[in-house]
Amino acid sequence: MLKLQNVSLSHGAFTLLEGLDLTINSGDFMTVIGENGCGKSTLLRCIAGLHSSYKGKVTFGQKSVNDWPSKLLAKKRAFVNQHNQVQFAFITEEVLQLGRTNQHESQHQSNALICQMAEQLSIGHLFGRDVRTLSGGERQRVFIAKALVQLLPNANETKNGRDFEGKLLLLDEPTSALDFRFQKAMMEIVKGFCLQGLGVMCVSHDINLILPYATQVILLANGRCLAQGSASNVINAQNLHQCFGVMPKLIPQHNSVPYITH
Repeated sequence: MLKLQNVSLSHGAFTLLEGLDLTINSGDFMTVIGENGCGKSTLLRCIAGLHSSYKGKVTFGQKSVNDWPSKLLAKKRAFVNQHNQVQFAFITEEVLQLGRTNQHESQHQSNALICQMAEQLSIGHLFGRDVRTLSGGERQRVFIAKALVQLLPNANETKNGRDFEGKLLLLDEPTSALDFRFQKAMMEIVKGFCLQGLGVMCVSHDINLILPYATQVILLANGRCLAQGSASNVINAQNLHQCFGVMPKLIPQHNSVPYITH
């Protein structure tokens, strides 16, 4: 679905990404981890089309991302930034409605899908609220819901349980503002959508929370890939020491993904 080939990005004399190769297929949950400033968010923003001066090749659905009409690509790829600032007095449901602007459907159909997603993400009680008055965690859940609403097909395009087939969700620190209850709940919801064909690339510092959901893990350091593969193959003391500069303690878990501590 998404493929990067030898992708590099520089800003002046600084190399932000160098020689990255990766592939995400429908249903994959790829987790990108690494220390601050290693290029994780830059990688997401590059795939999201916010950095256009990269070298190499980025293809989506067998076609260069630069060749996709922007409105069509918006139906297939959504990006949730780490910080979502709202300058205007939008209420919650108006933010979600922005995710449906490229769809050809009635207002009734649009509202039905929005209410459905709001119920799944437990944000229906926020309807009618100015998003500027929401807590950081509430606002984060609203913008994740908006991205998912953006990727939902309209009523005439439903695919019998594979509504997210061939679609990509990019998440930058999606649980950073969430409390303990909603962190796990959000990951369970997103992972459930992977079963409907959604491909996910998730950047997170909350490694122990994210790893059990990952089908692929990438360790980044200074814009380069140190290791890539399943969590059980990538997460070991040597790789983590090389990535973060500290020697961790790995506690075995029943799911073969170790718990990481100092």
